[in-house]
Amino acid sequence: MNRVIAIVEDDASQRQHYAEALRNSGYEVIEFADRKSALASFELSMPDLAILDIILGDEVGGGFEVCRYLKDRDAQFPIIFLTSRGDELDKIYGLQLGAWDYQTKPISLEFLITRVRSLFQIKESTNQSLDNSKRLQMGHLLVDESTMSIQWKEQPINLTPTEYDILQAILNSPDGVSIEALIKATKQGVVEDNTINTHILHLRKKFKQVDAGFNCIKTKYGFGYGWIC
Repeated sequence: MNRVIAIVEDDASQRQHYAEALRNSGYEVIEFADRKSALASFELSMPDLAILDIILGDEVGGGFEVCRYLKDRDAQFPIIFLTSRGDELDKIYGLQLGAWDYQTKPISLEFLITRVRSLFQIKESTNQSLDNSKRLQMGHLLVDESTMSIQWKEQPINLTPTEYDILQAILNSPDGVSIEALIKATKQGVVEDNTINTHILHLRKKFKQVDAGFNCIKTKYGFGYGWIC
């Protein structure tokens, strides 16, 4: 069965442009021009991945609302924001909501297809990992590799797959891990240093939501990050 991709984009020309390229690459695509029609469809059947614009008609944050809905349904659901809003605060907010990727327009169709394939590969590897039951205890930290789940002081920490991979890379390097190694750990191809720093910011924030005194992810200036507790 072909994977189903939902495109929520109010610009009909752009939406059709993306949809045609994805269909030509073998995906089934469903298109929506607004938040309400998208959510009504998702209530009946969830797609396998969603590509969201942020501004949907008169709703300046409509895409954010769609993202919240999808992540409430499935915390590991892959979402790409594809938008003309390139402000760093928008990007940070989108990633904080749980999006797996954030791209600004214009974007080449070849690059978009590559990102979609990459996210499906990550999701597939996530599912395959369910077959291997491994639990790692490090002080207050519990890592269940079979479900890619994290607990801190017996409280669950909801991480995206990319955040989980970054945390694992840090935990597996007692002497610290370089930015370059963290970029490789994301399995996302071209990734900027600032993107890694943003993911680290999100990791710290999620731990602090359950433990305000959390301070185990240390910055190693000029190198990268380390886990020191």
